[in-house]
Amino acid sequence: MSVPDLSLSGKVAIITGSSQGIGKGLANGFVAAGASVVLVARSVDRLDECAHEIENSGGKAMAVPADVTSSSQVSQMVQKTLEAFGRIDVLVNCAGGSGEHRFIPMLDLNEDIWDEIIRLNLKSAYLCSRAAGRVMTEQRSGSIINFSSGAATQPVANMTHYCAAKAGINQLTRVLAVELGPYNVRVNAISPGLTATPSEEKFMPPYLMGKYAKMIPLGRIGQPEDILGAALFLASGASEYITGTIIPVSGGPQ
Repeated sequence: MSVPDLSLSGKVAIITGSSQGIGKGLANGFVAAGASVVLVARSVDRLDECAHEIENSGGKAMAVPADVTSSSQVSQMVQKTLEAFGRIDVLVNCAGGSGEHRFIPMLDLNEDIWDEIIRLNLKSAYLCSRAAGRVMTEQRSGSIINFSSGAATQPVANMTHYCAAKAGINQLTRVLAVELGPYNVRVNAISPGLTATPSEEKFMPPYLMGKYAKMIPLGRIGQPEDILGAALFLASGASEYITGTIIPVSGGPQ
């Protein structure tokens, strides 16, 4: 019996939301594991900076600025990937969040903000999974990794929009696993706990981070690199018989 290998040598991975935070950490980790990465985000400057960092370290990266809530831009992103690399082995739907609209009571939540958060977190995953999934089904191989949240299963007051979007991600993951399984395409999700990213640190000052850390069994806030192990596992052949799962990476149940 051979030991499962976490190497991504020769694989091509698209990572959305990869200009900062968890997505950027995954991009660097995937490159270190041997993958060529396609970096996707709306922030052109940060995206180019990430690509240059990877290339300067000897890795292969291509920056593709795109709004992943736009069907046409997602299609162009997939086409550029195929033109550059000829295949898509891994799609990581990491783009998401609540932006400036984090805590809003449902009775005060206007329709435009609801639509924005659903588009950013759920529609983007649907569009990217559909576009990349068509390529993967033709290849008869591939791994799609969505990003969920503890908010998908635990109610968080004043975050109706975000909780609903991430709950949708969980079910999208399971249904796509059933639909794409016959084509040897696996679909799973990672559910991070509170992670020290630039976006989180904007909303949570250090004293609140410290207070929250006391509720975590492992006693600390997550770091972007804590997500990498689960992502490498799901992207690699080590998880070739796993699909339709949501893996919490949260430091333990809270």
